[in-house]
Amino acid sequence: MSGLSVKVDLADAVREAQAAFEAFAVDRFPRALQFGLTGVAIEAVNLFRRDIPNIWHAPNPATRDALRYVVDKDLLGKVAAVGEAKAEVFVQDLPSVWLKYSFGQGPQRREGGDVGIEAYFGDQSTIKVPVTANLQRTGLAMPGANGKVSGRDAKRVARLAAAGYSRNTAGATKGSGSWGVFEIKPGDTTRQHGFYTGPGIYARPPRVVAAVGRKRVARAIKAGRRTAPTTSFTRASGRSVTVPKVVNNDRPRQLFLSSSQGEYEPVATPSWEDAMERAGKTLADRLAGELADRLDHRARKRR
Repeated sequence: MSGLSVKVDLADAVREAQAAFEAFAVDRFPRALQFGLTGVAIEAVNLFRRDIPNIWHAPNPATRDALRYVVDKDLLGKVAAVGEAKAEVFVQDLPSVWLKYSFGQGPQRREGGDVGIEAYFGDQSTIKVPVTANLQRTGLAMPGANGKVSGRDAKRVARLAAAGYSRNTAGATKGSGSWGVFEIKPGDTTRQHGFYTGPGIYARPPRVVAAVGRKRVARAIKAGRRTAPTTSFTRASGRSVTVPKVVNNDRPRQLFLSSSQGEYEPVATPSWEDAMERAGKTLADRLAGELADRLDHRARKRR
């Protein structure tokens, strides 16, 4: 992932260590450098991992374990020149799909349909931003303590949205006593009423008989201050019918806001740069340790 690129000046440490190796007539400096660089990469990854809880809110296991380092044992034994020494760090494929928006220089733009719960919805051109309070209120999804919506819940809401809008009249529509789901797409002005807060996925409220579901009305009827409200209409046959009045038990509530794109700050970049700089400063000590080991090894061979 290109956002992991960090410039750390290690030239002085390398030159000084190489001069020390040559002064003591110790060979295998390229191997020592390879070993030291590998240690720097491991140290940088470990430092970054420890800082992950300060970067992202409630990171999942894939995010916490996303960054990996490579220990090239073959290169460690074969490296013959300073220019061949290298150390590699990478982000695993799955978490790189979403972590790429947290690295880089400057804001990172996320388009619809790339990654996220919108994959479950029919419209792949927009990003779906959960409205946690409304998802919880309607019971259509149960976001975790971190506010994240599970794929299972998102899929359920998407399936209901795909079924389309129904008026939900009690006694005539299946599920009239429960919340339904409908979508208002960007540019759709025909269904923008008082509840409208922007394009997205909305929950249609359940319908109840006013004399029972509306507590204030029920209390008034019980106290004898009013009669049960009714609704009259004429059937296609011409017959007049009077039935108990049915009303919404709530108002439509937005479950997911639809946005054409999102912009993210590269929040992980400062932490990674700091980890690399701190790890890079350990190279001189690592090379000094390698020199001491080589000198000790040579001394033992001469005994």
